[in-house]
Amino acid sequence: MIIVGAGSHGLSLAYHLVKKGFDKDIKIVEMRRIGFGSSSRNASRFRYHFNSRENINYAKKAIPYLLSHANELKLNPLLYFTGYLWVLRDEKQISMLKKLHNRWSSEGIGGKFVECEEFGFIKYDGLCYYAPQDGAFHHDYILYSYYIEVKGKAEIIIDEAKRIVFKGERVKGVELAHGGVLEDNEVVVTAGAWTGKLLENSGIKLPIYPEKKEIFITEDISFRVKPLVIDTLNKVYFSQTLKGEIIGGTETPIPYGFLPFTNSLAELSHFLRAVRETIKGAEGIGILRGWSGYYEMTPDSSHIMGYDEEWPEGLYVNAGYSGHGMMFAPYSGKIMAELILDGVMREEMRPYLPNRFRTNKLIEENLVI
Repeated sequence: MIIVGAGSHGLSLAYHLVKKGFDKDIKIVEMRRIGFGSSSRNASRFRYHFNSRENINYAKKAIPYLLSHANELKLNPLLYFTGYLWVLRDEKQISMLKKLHNRWSSEGIGGKFVECEEFGFIKYDGLCYYAPQDGAFHHDYILYSYYIEVKGKAEIIIDEAKRIVFKGERVKGVELAHGGVLEDNEVVVTAGAWTGKLLENSGIKLPIYPEKKEIFITEDISFRVKPLVIDTLNKVYFSQTLKGEIIGGTETPIPYGFLPFTNSLAELSHFLRAVRETIKGAEGIGILRGWSGYYEMTPDSSHIMGYDEEWPEGLYVNAGYSGHGMMFAPYSGKIMAELILDGVMREEMRPYLPNRFRTNKLIEENLVI
């Protein structure tokens, strides 16, 4: 079996294949290094709170697995519950959260409306919405726990996958940039934002597009911002690390495309101004460092997994997580391994099959953070 991409989803799949006893002839093709893409460029959060019932249902399966699964990993991912806190600055936002609250409550994950002043660190005197079930973790410890387990059992090939090669109606292998074809009759594409490009090069259209995002970390101050604060009107989100640094980013729309992994002065200034204006005692704080990465976006802001019956046999995909991939990676690897080895497709996977774009059965998701 060939897995294209050694990020969280590719390594999670390899880990779960090995766990199920399939520990021979796994080849992982990675163009740069372990975790080069979004898996090492994120803010490491988990949440139940989505707009669509499909993503809520998936989160209700995936997050409990994430929490229990952490106990079997070699490295401690430092999972803890922080909550998500929406700052509601106008009637439109309040109305939207009231509708979401009704939906979330019917799903057993309802939060509560509170006065923002109950959270003593916020300078805003108005209404907030708090969802305590959500939390944070350390992504690198999950990623490298998988790597530790599979590195002696799977062959990791540092090369770029140019295209998938087919023979008739069956997968033949993967053509590599440095020459030659790596042959196998099963290929799983877990290449994140690069998935759509690789499939297009192979004659298959799947709508996955890179959207650049920037993240910043400030100097540390005393710990006071436990929840992830989401301020939609000011287009910013942030929380604190356990060390006391404020970590977060902006929600400025950026055109799709493989833009350089750089940080802009405009985004840095936007983030720093919002932090200073929102958090008490952060008036003189400065930026310590920043980085950028890609959200792997789809038209319905939801992931794609499994196979399409119109594709050549042996081709699978697991990508397009639209900003919520790391928290779903452990569970997605588990159920993809079940699909490939056992032929078992769990019900929560069915809404995410690639054919939904061809049959126009899109998921109504718009709560991208």
